[in-house]
Amino acid sequence: MLLTLFFAGRAQAQCLSSVNPVGGTNNLLVLEKQSLRAIAFFRYNYGDRYYEGSKPSDFNLISSARYSYAGALLGYGLTDNITLESEFGYFFDKSQVYNIDPTYTLSGRGLSNAVLSLKYGLLKDYSRRFFISSSIGAKVPFTTRPQSRDGVELPVELQPTTGAPGLVWQGFMVKEQPVSGSRYFFTARVEVNARNRQDYRQGTSAFLSLFYSKHLMFSWLKGDWTAILQLRNELRGRDMIADAWKESTGSCIFYLSPQVNYFLSGKWNISLTGDIPVWQHFTGTQLATRYGISLNITRDFNLAGQEQ
Repeated sequence: MLLTLFFAGRAQAQCLSSVNPVGGTNNLLVLEKQSLRAIAFFRYNYGDRYYEGSKPSDFNLISSARYSYAGALLGYGLTDNITLESEFGYFFDKSQVYNIDPTYTLSGRGLSNAVLSLKYGLLKDYSRRFFISSSIGAKVPFTTRPQSRDGVELPVELQPTTGAPGLVWQGFMVKEQPVSGSRYFFTARVEVNARNRQDYRQGTSAFLSLFYSKHLMFSWLKGDWTAILQLRNELRGRDMIADAWKESTGSCIFYLSPQVNYFLSGKWNISLTGDIPVWQHFTGTQLATRYGISLNITRDFNLAGQEQ
């Protein structure tokens, strides 16, 4: 999963009055009781070069690959310590362009996996402005049947869903410094997948991110702006077919992700994020990411009474 971050605060963001920021299209902390958070996002990712290990390769079977993905996350504060969440999304385009004459493109599209999870607030230290939460959830595919084009089953890389259930664990830590208008975040996400109907199991993945956010307080800057920098590590285990490892699967990638957020009309948070790979290592020879970009929008609602 490509992670992005945007700051979700209140009108008094310079005071860090809200302790429910959003990280990686996930709520970092539990929500207030009977509050609802809706997050919508769009991601575009592009790659056009192969790597063998950590070095560029001259292998060129596929000239480029891309995907366009829209998703949503809904969080509801069941109690002050328990939040229910759901994630779902749709691939509008998931394509590979093959380097043959003439060039040939294979594309998949459709609903991805849904994730239903429960989040618990483990620590709320308001005096030190330090907070920890964790969640556990189930990954549910919208279909277990692989897609085909022109009578040919699409490769795994172009399928919109893994076609198999799985488990998702997440952990979050937030440290605030109200005087300087700064926050430090750490997030971890682990995904474990079962085998699908084709006896294919996607490797276990781990996503670790460290964020620094700074509310921008300049006299010349109008409006409520926040700048955020993320360093993310994505670890992907090797895939398996039956009882054998699949060749050229598994990777370790570090991304640097600058991002800017704008708090609009005291209600909407709008964020733009870029993903830049700074180091990549692959098992075997694989097509690597060149860049990614994400647009995110979030809105909070108080279902117990007054709208936030």
